[in-house]
Amino acid sequence: MIELSDNQKIKLANLFKNKKFSEIEFEIEAMSGLSDRTAFLSNLLGIAKIRKTNSSEKDSQEAFRLFKESNIKDPNYIDGLCNYAQLGLKLFNYEDALEKLKSFSKKGYNTKIYDALARIYYFTGKIDDALILLKTNIDNNLASKEASAHFLAASNYTNKYSQLEYLECCKKINDNFNPQDLSNLEPFSYKKNSKVIELGFISPDFCDHAITQFFLKTLEELKKYNFKIHAFSLRKVDKLDEFSKKYKKLFDEWHDVGDLSDLEIANSIRKNKVQILIDLVGYFSRNRFTVLKYKPAPVQALWLGYVNTSGIKEMDYIIVDPNLIKENEKKLYSEKIVKLPEIWNCHSIINTDLKIEEQPYYKNNFFTFGCFNNSSKISDEVIETWSKILSRVKNSKIILKAVSKDAETSHKNFLDKFKKFGIHEKRIIFLPREKKREDHYKLYNKIDLALDTFPYPGVTTTFEAVWMGVATLTLNGNNFASRCGTSINLNLGMKDFIATDLNQYIDKAVLFSNEYKKLSESRKSLRERAINSPLFNSQDFGKNFSELLNKIWKNYLLKNN
Repeated sequence: MIELSDNQKIKLANLFKNKKFSEIEFEIEAMSGLSDRTAFLSNLLGIAKIRKTNSSEKDSQEAFRLFKESNIKDPNYIDGLCNYAQLGLKLFNYEDALEKLKSFSKKGYNTKIYDALARIYYFTGKIDDALILLKTNIDNNLASKEASAHFLAASNYTNKYSQLEYLECCKKINDNFNPQDLSNLEPFSYKKNSKVIELGFISPDFCDHAITQFFLKTLEELKKYNFKIHAFSLRKVDKLDEFSKKYKKLFDEWHDVGDLSDLEIANSIRKNKVQILIDLVGYFSRNRFTVLKYKPAPVQALWLGYVNTSGIKEMDYIIVDPNLIKENEKKLYSEKIVKLPEIWNCHSIINTDLKIEEQPYYKNNFFTFGCFNNSSKISDEVIETWSKILSRVKNSKIILKAVSKDAETSHKNFLDKFKKFGIHEKRIIFLPREKKREDHYKLYNKIDLALDTFPYPGVTTTFEAVWMGVATLTLNGNNFASRCGTSINLNLGMKDFIATDLNQYIDKAVLFSNEYKKLSESRKSLRERAINSPLFNSQDFGKNFSELLNKIWKNYLLKNN
């Protein structure tokens, strides 16, 4: 095995510090071959290949092989194993790494091993198992920012924590990541009396992402009002797409900040005189929640992409609607709660040419339940509840739609769980992911009734189902996240499709399966009802949103005169 000289070590360290990943790749490949490369160099070369500018799918595959090679050469080298597991997860090839992580975890506690295991457990629907590992790291004050954010986001998918416990976790995590360089922060320089408000949105998801179906049209509407609108894009420039081009045409100013430090992003926001900054991602993937802790804008709000409190004391507002947070629950959210008058978000009009087909029951001679929600939302409790429904509705099946290119592992896990509750695998239908959005929408024509997940319901999928004439039965919850389905159905005038507890959820599903004639009539008019409701009324939503933001800014000026 090649031994690095001191000069080579220093050179590689400096290149890594300065993010010169292409140069690292060149140096390692020049100094070593496959056979004489150490586990450390194989791992470092793999990192360089996936982090360099314009990294390709081929680079990812090569990096995966390098991480595997690193692990083979030194099974006790934790960084190599964890990278093998995490990239394997992205490439849907993680079974070998999973077994090695499990084996390694038996040797004793290690924060990196726990983090890598938690990511795989989360992906395969073992949310509570993932949370236990992540919480252990947090309690030991060893969790990274990324792992801490992952814990908070994953907590929305389970009933493991109360809203109060969740808020306390948020606060504790945020206390661990207070900025240490505030002395280098630019001063505020906004215009107090300007009629035009400098409005900023920060997100990694100005691309082909679920929020785009809501936000693009809202952005169009906001441009009619007194805002100069800035995008602070957290996604790497080479990862932007065709939707990003649409965004760039709509924003007045576009700032690529993904490669900047937290302080540099905060200073960029301040230099651009942003008055109101809206975070669209919360604790989800590629977030930079610590940027908000610099208080880069005088007013900061959380909206759309994350449906729970942030616990960030520098976050002033969380934007909801009257159906999501009750008056006596305000203390369970760190932000001041402000409410849009009807619904907290609004979907763009979907293709009106998409045909709504006849109730599938008449063609199939069996009733078809369905759920296209993210598989992480389908918990053991959800599967147990759906199994009780299928047991009572003998002549029925359920369709689940794969959300990723890989389906085998998640399918097997789901089938095993359904089998545990007495449901034969022939009654579970898995549909593949469709490349074209139009083909995805058409799959709703196969469903008689959509069953929502809980405690984290679908949002995008419920809007889509409604557009295709399919009603969604949802379970009302006890916080913002778990009431999203409730708000959608209330705004649609479909109170009957809201259950107050699990027993009622099951009973209603059984009842609706026997009322397929009523569902058939509803199917014919549901899209028209939706178009005339707040769900797809972007014009009214934009007006309401504009008025709310102006009110927020006016209140700030009154308090700070």
